[in-house]
Amino acid sequence: MATVATDLANGQIAFVDAARYTLEHSVVAPNVFNKLTLEPGNVSKFIPKFGALSDASDLTDGIDMTSEQTLTISGTAHTTDEAGCKVIITRKLRNQLKADAYAAAGKLVGFSMGRKMDRDGLALFSGLSKGIDAGGTVLSLGYHCAAVAQLQGQSEPVGWPLIAVYHPHQVNAFVDQLSVAANGMNFPSELVMEKLRNWWRGQDKYYGTQIFVAGNMQNNTSGTTTGATGALFSRAAFIYLEGWAPENWVEEDKSLRGWEIGIVADYGMVEEEDSYGRFMNFDNTAPSS
Repeated sequence: MATVATDLANGQIAFVDAARYTLEHSVVAPNVFNKLTLEPGNVSKFIPKFGALSDASDLTDGIDMTSEQTLTISGTAHTTDEAGCKVIITRKLRNQLKADAYAAAGKLVGFSMGRKMDRDGLALFSGLSKGIDAGGTVLSLGYHCAAVAQLQGQSEPVGWPLIAVYHPHQVNAFVDQLSVAANGMNFPSELVMEKLRNWWRGQDKYYGTQIFVAGNMQNNTSGTTTGATGALFSRAAFIYLEGWAPENWVEEDKSLRGWEIGIVADYGMVEEEDSYGRFMNFDNTAPSS
């Protein structure tokens, strides 16, 4: 349905100052997943994986080595789907608005696409088969480090670097633990002050793990408990498969007396290696102190 002049009546009389926008969270998932491109002419992307060989055999001097092993290969094929968003600005609305309607529409459809892509990726975390399920418990460094140890100690250890994605409410628990006043912990003051000063950037490292803050992460409310499922994983655990990057367009519709402003992308967010990640389901109540 077209956005007509009466839909934005407030904008017609109130755009005295610069227009304000609903602020958006940073997009995380497409930037931390393993990004691959679906080349033109292909309907899917096949990701091969070689299996491990058995242990090498003991040999006897002068005796020919007669045992051989067979290489095995498996793999998965992934496809993409289109997603898009558009608004229609009528000529009447454009002429009456004091703000640049085209610029506003372009910015907002971009926000919409970024949020969609991010949430598609973040939703994959709950699909991991292994993790730490403590929905009513506050996330702590101990749980975080336990997940790192699980990934490193399994039969196929996960390669570095490791990435953790949590909700801002959950990451706040790390700050509490690093605060000497709050917990009486003997962390060096230089470390504490550095972390307290910079943790909002979503780029701090704990136990060699890069931590990102994802405000687009959705709650999974159960009864009176509000939780959210983040994850700790290797980049190879998830794939952002790009058919084509988000593209904007502006197109005039003569009969409608307006312009379409839209965005479209072709992509897929998929789990590739289940054992390379751990879901992290913890309390996500907004902190009050």
